Amino acid sequence: MNNFIQLKSIIMLNHLKDSMLDELLRVTRIVAYRSGDYIFNEGEDAKNLYGVIDGKVRLEIDKKHTTRISINDIVQGMVFGFSALIDTEKKNYTTYAKALTDVKLYKWEAPDLETLFNQDFEMGFLFMKEIAKIIKTRLQIRNVQFLDIYT
Repeated sequence: MNNFIQLKSIIMLNHLKDSMLDELLRVTRIVAYRSGDYIFNEGEDAKNLYGVIDGKVRLEIDKKHTTRISINDIVQGMVFGFSALIDTEKKNYTTYAKALTDVKLYKWEAPDLETLFNQDFEMGFLFMKEIAKIIKTRLQIRNVQFLDIYT
């Protein structure tokens, strides 16, 4: 199986042309984490975007310094860590990302993706359009969670 076809296991990448996936493949790394490991912590410099190949990752936020609340579970085909691509003065992760199981992930470094997007504006547009959809969905989920808490 072609490697770029494997990248299509990440749902948001299904909209990219094969030539775009070939370019993306050049900056794609595969990393693994053990169950219980933190992939990143809230407030850390946001440097990478991740896509789940296998396993489950939980996104959490601090309620208090001693309590964390689960926000989302990220499973095969989903991405997380998009704070690394959002152009703000200081890019920080807004959640904790914890491996709930042993996980295998695609990892993309933000500067590599930004370089690709500057070279191919169509790819950048398609990629960020999908990121925007993910952000919208996650905000809707958080709104429902907050309504459940306060009603």
